[in-house]
Amino acid sequence: MICIITLSSCSENKEYIGKEPVFQGQTLTVSQLLNRNLKQTHVMITGKVVNVCKTEGCWFILKDQSTSIRCVFEDPSVFMDQVNLHKTMSFEGKLKDQIVDVETAAEYAKQEGKTSVASIGKQRISVFVISTILLEE
Repeated sequence: MICIITLSSCSENKEYIGKEPVFQGQTLTVSQLLNRNLKQTHVMITGKVVNVCKTEGCWFILKDQSTSIRCVFEDPSVFMDQVNLHKTMSFEGKLKDQIVDVETAAEYAKQEGKTSVASIGKQRISVFVISTILLEE
């Protein structure tokens, strides 16, 4: 009995929010994800949470040294808590394109800390749709 308890307590079960983690490959930075243009591919990314929706936590901005991306949740019941602002975290999910109007694109750019976007027509932006938030062990 003691052996079973000891063995199970040594297993590498990571804590998470959302779907159970399944990704087994290399963790990417935000820059690597966007440079490889891995649309619709399930990946794991890591970065620093630099901005969070202040009303519901329904979106946040994840950044590495040079690049940022808007992140949203696959499951609307999952949200980013403000206590995670400025923390480096890892997430599983998929890079997807979203079509938005000019005003929305400008607001998203402002939230990412960017100064300008094209001012004509609808905009195609990349968002990372999160299925899993990996928590620290």
